[in-house]
Amino acid sequence: MTAETADGSVQNGVAYPRPDLLKTGVPQKFEYSQPIIDAHTHWYSGEFVELVVTEGGQNNAKISGPDESGTYTMQAIGRGHGAGYYPYRGSRFMERLIKIEWQLERMEDRGVDLHSIGMTHPKIYWAPPEFALRLARAQNDGLSELHQQYPDRFMGQIILPLQDVNLSLQELERAAALPGLRGINLGHHVNGLNASDKSFWPLWARCEELDQPLMMHNIDPLGPDRLYQGGVDLVNSLGNPFEATLAAVSMIVSGMLDEFPGLDVYLPHAGGALPWIVGRIDYQIWRGFFSGLALERASQYLGRFYYDLILHDPILTRTMIELVGVDRIVSGTDWPQGMSVWRPVEYVETIPDITQDEAEAILCRNPAKLLRLTSSTY
Repeated sequence: MTAETADGSVQNGVAYPRPDLLKTGVPQKFEYSQPIIDAHTHWYSGEFVELVVTEGGQNNAKISGPDESGTYTMQAIGRGHGAGYYPYRGSRFMERLIKIEWQLERMEDRGVDLHSIGMTHPKIYWAPPEFALRLARAQNDGLSELHQQYPDRFMGQIILPLQDVNLSLQELERAAALPGLRGINLGHHVNGLNASDKSFWPLWARCEELDQPLMMHNIDPLGPDRLYQGGVDLVNSLGNPFEATLAAVSMIVSGMLDEFPGLDVYLPHAGGALPWIVGRIDYQIWRGFFSGLALERASQYLGRFYYDLILHDPILTRTMIELVGVDRIVSGTDWPQGMSVWRPVEYVETIPDITQDEAEAILCRNPAKLLRLTSSTY
């Protein structure tokens, strides 16, 4: 398939200039009457970072820094599979992730009106439960305060101390009542336990009652030794999308989606391999595996998920639209992380044969629907 840019240029069958890179080159194609929303962005509240830096050393974390740029690095210790995101390099609290002014200065350049902010690594599952609850409150309160300061620019996603379901239920009730928080910022697993595990189901039941979607995010991907083997780093290219795949398939075959029919789930990295390997799960179901599901095929559950833009290929995104429907594709970019789609409007507008209605659905209507946002919300 050959894709043309807005000015008609084509290179090797891919629309250029690449809209997911930093330099723009494609003029805007459509006018949008609704706010453009990015459902997958990141920021740490100052209170969260201060708590990690000052008390993390007594609570399963190793803190180093600040370096010459003022950046602290955190590595979790002693937690096995959940020993901090990428124990080889840790989590760095960089300027772009803690200075909201840095993000505000670049929003217009991105063409985005509203960011929905969740936490990237390290999240809080590495910490003892009571300390994790304090971390959750610091982040959630900071997000709510940020929304109140910039109600048209930022919404927040609730983070919970998922290593303790009772504490999570407690924080969910509190945080869901705060202004500006929509959705649950949720790792694909919690210290090696899949988010679909039945021990979490009382929490997902309450999320369904509160109409809070699950906003999934990668953390500690499978097989870190192999992902770093030979001096190469395959975490972003393979590890993170495979985590999304595992999380989604486990939610299907465990019966979790049947149990909570009103619960929406957002998958980062466009669902990883899910849309492309779901036929294999269909075949297993036909052969008698995964019995007891409400639907006959795993592919019938594709419509239970929302999928973001992090494919880095507008042509494949067109295929995704054909597979799952345009109403399930959401503007979500992982910004300002290294794998982010820097300019989502350009990205969407270079999807082959994109119509204005499809572009508005992806950039405006679908993320607003997922996050339960109305004109009175922001």
